[in-house]
Amino acid sequence: MRILAINWQDWGAPQKGGAEFYLKEILVRLVSYGHDVTLLACGYPGAPHKVLLDRIKVIRTGSRNTFNFHLYGRPIRSFLRSNDFDVVLDDLNKIPFYTPLWSGKIPVVGIVMHLFRNEIFKETNFLAGSYVYWTEGLIPRVYRKGLFGCLGESGKKELAQMGMKPERIQVLEVGVNPMFTPGPKRRERLVVSVGRLMRYKCIDHVIYAMARLRQRGIDARCEIAGRGKDADRLRQLIDRLGLEDSVKLPGWVSLADVAKLYQRAAVAVQPSAKEGWGFLTTDAGACGTPVVAARVPGLTDSVKDKNTGFLYEHGNIDEMTDHLERLLTNEKLRRKMGEANRKWTSILTWERVARRAERLLASAVERRTI
Repeated sequence: MRILAINWQDWGAPQKGGAEFYLKEILVRLVSYGHDVTLLACGYPGAPHKVLLDRIKVIRTGSRNTFNFHLYGRPIRSFLRSNDFDVVLDDLNKIPFYTPLWSGKIPVVGIVMHLFRNEIFKETNFLAGSYVYWTEGLIPRVYRKGLFGCLGESGKKELAQMGMKPERIQVLEVGVNPMFTPGPKRRERLVVSVGRLMRYKCIDHVIYAMARLRQRGIDARCEIAGRGKDADRLRQLIDRLGLEDSVKLPGWVSLADVAKLYQRAAVAVQPSAKEGWGFLTTDAGACGTPVVAARVPGLTDSVKDKNTGFLYEHGNIDEMTDHLERLLTNEKLRRKMGEANRKWTSILTWERVARRAERLLASAVERRTI
C-alpha cells in the first residue's frame, strides 16, 4: 500500500510527545512490511522541508499554528493527485484535520490517541478551549465514512458515544519498548511519574500526596521526569510545601534513564484526568513496577485494579496517598503487583499493534474497491 500519514509533528520535532512516539512505532513497521509511507507534518525552525526519518519520507509544511490550514491549499491537492496514495492515516490529536473534506476518493483511517473534550479548558482560555471542543464535536459527521483505530476499550466507547459506529472502530492497544526490563527485587522508597507537565496531567496531585506521606511519617522520595508549561507552577508548589529535599523535577530524561527510574522505583503513579492509554503504566510494568493511577478513561484499560496496581477516584488525593503508602511499606504486596504488571505487559508488542493497524488500513482500501 501507498500510505499517506498526517500528524501535527514528526518525531524529530522539539515538542514531540506520545502521539509522535506511537505513530513512529507503527509507521516504521509498516515500511518494514513493504509498504510505502509518507508523513505530512508541520515545520519548525531549522527543519528541512523534506527529510528521510527511519526510512519514512517526511514532508514538512507550515508551523504548529498554521499546519492544518496548509492542508486545504491547492499544493496539497496537486500533491495527492501526483502520488496516487491508496489510503490516508490521519492521527487525530489536538485539532482535527478533517481529512475526508480534501482527500477526494482516498479512504481515510483515523487514529485517536484521546480526545480532550472538557479537559481542554484546564489547558487554555475559554475561547481557545471552546474552539478545540467544537472541532472535536464535528469528528463523527466529517469522518462518518472512515474507519478508526484507538488505544483501548474506553477510547472506543467514547467514540461510539459521540456517534461513530462501533463496528468501524478497532482497538489497537500499545506496545512496550524492549529497553524496559525488570529491575532488582529490592527497590528504593521512590515514587516516579514520567510524562509531559501539563495541567490536565494533574502532577500537582502527586506532590500533595508526597506531603501527606511525610505527615504520616513515611520517608519516601519522588522524581517527576518530563517537561512542559506547568513545570514552573509545580516547582513553586514543591517549594511552598517544603519538599525540595524529597521531590525532584529533573526535566527531560532519555528513554534509557526512564527505564532506570522505573527499575529503581517502588511504585509509578499516573494522576491524569484523561489518557489514551498512559504509556507510563505499561512501561513501568515491563520493569516489574506496580502503578497507582486515576480511574479515568485510558488508565482503566492499562491498569488492572488490585492486580497490577491500584486505581483511585480522580482528584481524591487521600485515596492516592493510601495506595502509595501500601506499596511503599508492604514489600510482599509491591512484589506481587509488580510481577503481575510485568506478566500483563509481556503480551503487549508493537508488532501486534502494527499488524492490527495494517489490517485496518487494508480494510479501508478494500472498502473503496468493492
